[in-house]
Amino acid sequence: MVRPSSGYQGIQDSTISYDSHGRPVKTYVTPKPGSGQSATLISTSHSSGGSRMSPSALLSQVSVKRDLLPSGCRGRTKKSMRPRYITIHSTQNWSKGADPWRHSLALKNSKLGKLSWHYTVDEKVAVQHLSTTEQGRHADYDGPGNHYSIGIEMCEHPGNSRAATTERTAKLAAWLMKEYDIPLSRVVPHYHWPRYGAHPANKNCPHFLLDNGKPGRKWQGFLAQVKSYNDSITLPQSNAWASR
Repeated sequence: MVRPSSGYQGIQDSTISYDSHGRPVKTYVTPKPGSGQSATLISTSHSSGGSRMSPSALLSQVSVKRDLLPSGCRGRTKKSMRPRYITIHSTQNWSKGADPWRHSLALKNSKLGKLSWHYTVDEKVAVQHLSTTEQGRHADYDGPGNHYSIGIEMCEHPGNSRAATTERTAKLAAWLMKEYDIPLSRVVPHYHWPRYGAHPANKNCPHFLLDNGKPGRKWQGFLAQVKSYNDSITLPQSNAWASR
């Protein structure tokens, strides 16, 4: 979702394969031509198994670090929210070092105007910028995506593992589902929210989890991953295993 003013580099393409349950298994990463980087293969085999865990144990795996925006930031709406949706984004910021902390700094310094969202995630950490009970500005201007959804941005900077970032995001979404009683059907891509007046109205975001710019097999694979983690903290152990 974030569009930096400069510094696009290290753009990567990926092909995600899926297991019999529709879960991501491997991501092939090909560097931008002329970048001088070698191609890498990242394995993303699902690791939650069938084991039951507590919500706090799952949250500890996400490694959430709070770096909340101060009162004077332009991105602060100071409008209360009861979360009903979780909206997944990709930053589209391929600048070197554009990790969650760098995005947090940009938000705190109002470098992104009035934009704001709740979490930024990469392979190592999830940094929280807003309380999950405060509206952000990340989805659809003055629409329900901003009024009722928690916004999660996935980082895309060079050297960051897309597979590990996606897995951490799935864990965070699963925990938020449990925390706010949000059903899987309301874990949505940014694409879900039309931006009236924009062309096209529905954004290709998160682009690497959409098929030809729309939710398809890749998005269903991501939702299967979210469901698996949510099952591990909501179902009895026998049922959690059976649901897979």
